[in-house]
Amino acid sequence: MWKKRMVCAVLALCALVLTGCQQREVFDTLPPVTVTDPPAADTGAADTETADAAAEEQNLFGDTEVGTTDFDDGSYDPASEEGGDWEPVDEPETESASAESAQAAQTAAPTMQSDYAGATPVLIDPIDKPTPTPLPPLTFTYETYTASALHMTFEAPANWVPDESEADTYRLTNPDPSMDYAATLTIRAIPVNKQYSKSELTKEVKGMLDTLSASGEYSRFEPSNTADRTFLSNTGVYANYKAVLNDGTLIAGRMIVTCVNKTLYTLHVSYPRGYTEFYVENVYDKFRHSVKLT
Repeated sequence: MWKKRMVCAVLALCALVLTGCQQREVFDTLPPVTVTDPPAADTGAADTETADAAAEEQNLFGDTEVGTTDFDDGSYDPASEEGGDWEPVDEPETESASAESAQAAQTAAPTMQSDYAGATPVLIDPIDKPTPTPLPPLTFTYETYTASALHMTFEAPANWVPDESEADTYRLTNPDPSMDYAATLTIRAIPVNKQYSKSELTKEVKGMLDTLSASGEYSRFEPSNTADRTFLSNTGVYANYKAVLNDGTLIAGRMIVTCVNKTLYTLHVSYPRGYTEFYVENVYDKFRHSVKLT
């Protein structure tokens, strides 16, 4: 009986020793840090999201074709937006075609500006043509003039000679004998039966230009187009002209017309052409800025 108990105890001890060895072998073969890995199902979902994000990034910044027109690569023709009314781009020329084009370009007649196509060619002055002698500078002092019949006062160069021989006109003339042309300032006031519109003022200016051109005093007369500008605090229409007197003297002038309270006012300043800018600034503009109706 005792022997049987000893045998059982020995067998139990052996079983215990074997069990301990088996457990130690299992722990030695486990991979490190496997306890932190997510379950197999969750790992698959995360991998799917990562793949989608990578695909989206590939579409934004990779070589994926975008369905819009590239306006910066040089191939887009804006005329294609005009309903097809445009010429196709020519194919690149071959070497022989390029040579023929170059030869044609060398032998082609020079083209002229469209504005002057068909006009008679004008000879160009030689580059060694003598430079014109500069005109002597002018200086003016001013005084106030009163045109009583026109109910008007204004400033103009001092000591100019007035002429009131016509009831509706007041004229000043530059008496300087050194000038090849005596500049004049002429203001006229004419009653009319209505207030003139801009188009009617334009007709008046053109009529004044036509009258000058047909006067017989000029061998050449070149009027400008008309334009509008304020005169006597109302809408005015003005024009310039260049002319050559019958004796060859070069002159120029400016005239402006307005209508105030059914009275048509016209201003005409004429001067030597070489002093155009000076007279416009110091006589014409001086009158416009100083004139007052009394």
